[in-house]
Amino acid sequence: MTRRIPCAALLCAALLSWPAPPAHGASAYAGEFLAVGAGARGLALGSACVALGDAATAGYWNSAGLAGSPERQAHFTHGERFNGLVRQDYVAFVTPGPYFDGLGIGLLRLGVDGIHFTDLPDPSAPLGPDNRPFVSSTESAADYALYLSGGRRLGERLDIGASAKLIHRSVADLTAYGGGLDLGLRYRPAPSLTLAANIRDVTTTPILWDGATDRILPSLLLGVAYGRALAGGTASVAIGSRSGGDAEDEAGTAPVHAGIEYDAGRLALRAGLEEQRQTFGVGLRVRPRLQVDLAYLQHDDLEGTYLLSADVRF
Repeated sequence: MTRRIPCAALLCAALLSWPAPPAHGASAYAGEFLAVGAGARGLALGSACVALGDAATAGYWNSAGLAGSPERQAHFTHGERFNGLVRQDYVAFVTPGPYFDGLGIGLLRLGVDGIHFTDLPDPSAPLGPDNRPFVSSTESAADYALYLSGGRRLGERLDIGASAKLIHRSVADLTAYGGGLDLGLRYRPAPSLTLAANIRDVTTTPILWDGATDRILPSLLLGVAYGRALAGGTASVAIGSRSGGDAEDEAGTAPVHAGIEYDAGRLALRAGLEEQRQTFGVGLRVRPRLQVDLAYLQHDDLEGTYLLSADVRF
């Protein structure tokens, strides 16, 4: 039997948490690729976006945010994580709907190209000077998640929403498909204060590989956001946490996210903290209906990440 040794694949799997498909059950990091975030604004705020009403990416962060969508909007995000090793893209379209106050469709992609797989000249012999690995093929890996979302306003203070998601994953010649459901809620006890929750993978999302099944466990995202007018602009503070699923770190502690933003109209400045890593960003309103955002995400051990987003309203 030929033995294949994925060298670079091991590194990429560690970075993206792409596990080898298990026989059955819930992998510790089965749904980690769904936690990379969407939109430069939200990522610059430390991913503390559960309670923020950003319609462009609400289908990802909290579908209840679509309840406040007054007009059509298209969104585009591109980022290259770890000095271009991992490419991240997100596109979305939102519009008012007949049965929902806002409807949205979004597509998230995370991919790695140029993964080298190796073989041994003599698989039956041990690795050594006369039996060195050689590159047998160059492969790629990619994850896709399609979000179909809707949000509805129930009274003046309460919004609800839901996102059905379809998943496609591939690593070399292995492929997988899956589907799940996220449920969102936002409550405004005061005009400047928003409390929110998002239950991801409420049905325990199955991922069906070739002859194997993986499962993404449910997780709960909680958030609070506060905003007020300040010096001719708007200052906002957001805090969020994530628990359940694979959210806890090695110490069993749920990660905490925090972000602060000052929006002066044409220019917005942002900073955040995502699991003790710093994030920064800036937003520029190029035209009344065109917004461009840039985010920088710090990483302790690898190169930082830059993401660029554009929002168009029409």
